[in-house]
Amino acid sequence: MTFTEHLSELRMRLIRSCAAVLIAFILCYIVHEQIFLIVAYPLSSLKNQGIIVDDAAANPAAADPQAGQDQTKTAQQQPAKENPGKSPWLALNPMEPFLVQLRLSLYAGIILALPIVIYQLCAFVFPGLTPSERKIVRFLLIGSTVFVIFGVAVAYFAVFPMVMPYLTTFVPPGVEVQLRMSETVSLILKGMLGFAIAFQFPMAVMVLVYLDLLSPATLRKYRRTAIVLLAIGSAVFTPPDPFSMMAMLLPLVFMYELSIWASVIILRKRRQAETAAGVS
Repeated sequence: MTFTEHLSELRMRLIRSCAAVLIAFILCYIVHEQIFLIVAYPLSSLKNQGIIVDDAAANPAAADPQAGQDQTKTAQQQPAKENPGKSPWLALNPMEPFLVQLRLSLYAGIILALPIVIYQLCAFVFPGLTPSERKIVRFLLIGSTVFVIFGVAVAYFAVFPMVMPYLTTFVPPGVEVQLRMSETVSLILKGMLGFAIAFQFPMAVMVLVYLDLLSPATLRKYRRTAIVLLAIGSAVFTPPDPFSMMAMLLPLVFMYELSIWASVIILRKRRQAETAAGVS
């Protein structure tokens, strides 16, 4: 293909990728309320702290009309009190909920369309790669995807449900906790993104080993230094508390040890391939 033909194909791939993201964005915006509930799920542990309540607790009449009538009669007989079931979510301006919905729909649309975008990228790049290079790219794509899912799952199901109740213990008495929509959603998304990036560490190590920039002996020699750097990275990518930091650090240390063994296997296979090629 000529240079102009390459540009034409690249333009076609970009148009298809953008169209996939746009369609996915529209579909996600249709169900933006469900997406918001999914993103807010890690905060469900705050129900035990009385900060977030179920709709049934906030409005008993919706779950049981008779209970709602009884509560109304009781409220008429007693002095008015502050409603303990009010929503903890806070929006400081009318545009904030709409902007949060747009942001969540866009992020979800990008994630939903990501397989198509990656396919278009691979379809453009793969013809120029050798068979061995294609195997390496496939390995990196599969490995990176697995570690991204693993990192997001750790943050979503373990770190945030465990850390959020712990953080509320620092709230002084008499201070009401409310969750601003934009800041809280950004905190959750940044936390999951941080875990997804941090859990790419084994893939980065294996790439450096394959390029002969690292060796198993070097990884063993600088193990303590690496653990200190991983601890610093964990402190940067997680909320400011020791529990979330350790929740990221311990898997990273485990994967560092796993990377040493994986690097040994990679070098062994490379030597076997070079030996076989020399014999042939």
